[in-house]
Amino acid sequence: MQKQYIHFSPPEKNTGKIFILMEARLISLYKSEKEYSVLDRFPGISLKGKKYKPLFEYFIKCKENGAFRVVTDNYVKEEEGTGVVHQAPYFGADDYRVCMDFNIIQKDSVPVCPVDASGCFTAEVTDFAGQYVKDADKNIIKALKERGRLIHTSSFKHNYPFCWRSETPLIYKAVPSWFVRVEHMVDKLLENNAQCYW
Repeated sequence: MQKQYIHFSPPEKNTGKIFILMEARLISLYKSEKEYSVLDRFPGISLKGKKYKPLFEYFIKCKENGAFRVVTDNYVKEEEGTGVVHQAPYFGADDYRVCMDFNIIQKDSVPVCPVDASGCFTAEVTDFAGQYVKDADKNIIKALKERGRLIHTSSFKHNYPFCWRSETPLIYKAVPSWFVRVEHMVDKLLENNAQCYW
């Protein structure tokens, strides 16, 4: 079933800005229809390919590779969030898969990973450089609010992996690794493997 999205304007903000949200998620932001005005309804798929201005411009150069345009995937659910999901391909399996599917990144791409081995933002993220990513949330929210890019903030509990030794949160991120590319010679490998006596 096609998910419905809306253009809406929150009148209490009086900014003239128009927001996009999955219609089913309006209840997560507003208790009453008097708190917003629906300007348009449309299927989410119609957003596919549209370009947008990123919340922060640290990696604006990635726009050349197709970043900062809307992509679609079935993992976006009506039960949580806004229906609009930011993709960080080197920080999550779904993000990586979707960005590969839409050719935003390639297998050989150099990872864009602005988090160091200690879990702190690197110098590329100028506003939050040196801050531990989990501690930076409040500062990021504050910056988004100051820039008029945030309409709602809330907390919710969810499962999160922790290190069994230190009891600190684990950070899913890409790390440098060496792999041997074998896709182009799988048939030959299987043929040679069949000739081996184990």
